Amino acid sequence: MKYGWRELSGWLLIGLAMLGFVLVYRLALGHFLAEMWVIAIIALVVFWGGIQLLKVAIAARICQQAQDRLYLTKTDKEPK
Repeated sequence: MKYGWRELSGWLLIGLAMLGFVLVYRLALGHFLAEMWVIAIIALVVFWGGIQLLKVAIAARICQQAQDRLYLTKTDKEPK
């Protein structure tokens, strides 16, 4: 679970951004257009940060698995 915290924080940021988008929708229905744009930009940045964290966590996990396969010790068996 080396990369689990990074992946979990990415999902939490995406969830927080989704709550921001719901708030933007409710503000748009109430015709609060000036307030809506500020929160929309913040939610977009938070969403983008969550996606980046997920990409980094998945890439790090794949690289670690590739390195584990590349450098096998004598006690390890060949992968099937």
